[in-house]
Amino acid sequence: MRANVDRRGFVKGAALGAAGLVATGALAACAAPAEKTEQSAAAADGDLASTAGSGVNSAEQPWAFEIAPEPIADDQITATEEADVVVVGGGMAGMVTAASCAENGLKVILISASQAPVSRGGSNNGVYSKAMEQMGLPRMDPTWFYRMQYAANGGNFRPELWYKFYNHSEEAINWIIDIAANAGIKTTIESGPEYKEGDPMFTPTAAHAFYVDDEELHGKVGTGEPYIAAEMGRYIAEDLGVDVRWNVKAEQLVRGGTPNGTSGRVDAVLATADGSTYTKYVGTKAVVMATGDFSHDRDMMEKYCPQAVELCDFESEVNYDQGIWMGGLMPGDGHKMELWVGGAWQKEPNNIMLGRPNLPGDQPYTSHTGLMVDNAGRRFMNEDVLGGFACATIMHLPEKTAYCIWGQNRAEAGGPWGAINFVHGEYFTTEEVIERWDNDTDGFNIVKADTREEVIAQLGLPAETIDTIERYNGMCAAGADTDFYKTADKLIPIGENDGPFYGAAFTPGFLTSLGGLRTDAHLRVLDATDTPIEGLYNAGCMIGNFYSATYTFAMEGMNYGACCITLPYVLGQELASGELA
Repeated sequence: MRANVDRRGFVKGAALGAAGLVATGALAACAAPAEKTEQSAAAADGDLASTAGSGVNSAEQPWAFEIAPEPIADDQITATEEADVVVVGGGMAGMVTAASCAENGLKVILISASQAPVSRGGSNNGVYSKAMEQMGLPRMDPTWFYRMQYAANGGNFRPELWYKFYNHSEEAINWIIDIAANAGIKTTIESGPEYKEGDPMFTPTAAHAFYVDDEELHGKVGTGEPYIAAEMGRYIAEDLGVDVRWNVKAEQLVRGGTPNGTSGRVDAVLATADGSTYTKYVGTKAVVMATGDFSHDRDMMEKYCPQAVELCDFESEVNYDQGIWMGGLMPGDGHKMELWVGGAWQKEPNNIMLGRPNLPGDQPYTSHTGLMVDNAGRRFMNEDVLGGFACATIMHLPEKTAYCIWGQNRAEAGGPWGAINFVHGEYFTTEEVIERWDNDTDGFNIVKADTREEVIAQLGLPAETIDTIERYNGMCAAGADTDFYKTADKLIPIGENDGPFYGAAFTPGFLTSLGGLRTDAHLRVLDATDTPIEGLYNAGCMIGNFYSATYTFAMEGMNYGACCITLPYVLGQELASGELA
């Protein structure tokens, strides 16, 4: 349920449950195209191959993953199946798309490389819902909050997608809540940080989580997405009659009647169950790609998210049934297929989701708001920020590692003390906080000692770190942070009598890449002229133009709630209505 991190770097590929993690987006499993070695060989034949994994590539040279493999031959296609909509991917985004289409009268085929429904997250943002109403929580006001997030994303996104999410969120999240309730699955709201409205770090309480037993409310909220994923898989197949094909890997899109064609309508997708013969799945209205991220392909990460390459594990085998996994998930199958038929990559920088499984924050989704130093024992930031922002800053440090140091006095002077995966409104007492530190309950790899100098030594920091602590204490006594201007309420001293003392090293973990091909407000994939490619749609992590820069977690569970539930839910309605014909 946690990743262990040391000061030499992130332990790549650590398997994680949602506990101890920020909420993550659903990464729908799908199909693998030709192996990378085959692509590289094809590129080499044309003398166009990039230097794989080196990050060195001229503007004129296409990368290996951008070069389409040879089209699958007609004699390898042994069957043809037809539906109104073909959905590629068996995660939440793909299943929601399939369910919405089927509920609105469309015939649907869903294919997935996974063996069963997959969930890779736990928090589902909804701006308002029956669950929030029951708990007395307010509706998110988008007027100023979305403007603040507009600034946080540098304006590098498509605002239409955000407001479309807002306008349809309540209907979509209540729909999911009802599907869950019919299967005996309950819904609650997760605990979040206590920043006030108007603060740039303010996080509206809106993360919906599923559970079955009430005991899960105390530390397991946010780990229940497999409940609803399994029920959605049953619901679409048994109740809605969706033709679901597990263990089927999509490999090439058919455009204009030709595999990897670059003009005309996307007609179908070619997929295989045995690796040698193919079925042509025709979508007369749409082919919807919901194949997850591209973080398991080194070249794609080198090109689009180079800052996170060192945190990724490219050695392990791709596992289409993998749940939450620190270090990279899917190999960008859908992204490649869309590039091969003429789709254009988004113009803004790709967003990365950095996790904080080892950051002892005061509240869910926050940084450690006490003293943090780099490996030279120097303070480097105003620590009072959301965990996503702290992670982005720490990525610039030597060894991408920060060190938290605090005294036991912090338990009473700090807080309120909440934790990820607890129900909204639940907090720990001072005694409980100390017990959690002493027992390293949350897996922070906490060190403890009677003196500050011993903690410094255990963290491997230089002895001069004590000078940083004393300077920090002086500002605490004065009630003014003249270095980074943290508010006075967060200035808690680490005096020699404030022990015992604690410390923890922290390196950000990489959760997923987000976005990819340009996507309009109707989830249509766009070409280089920003013209929709007829018949081709994105869902889930594949939706481009939704984020930029760093995933802030200021909207808890936004990737699941918006990209994997609300927008695919609306897509099904629009496809059935003929609005997108």
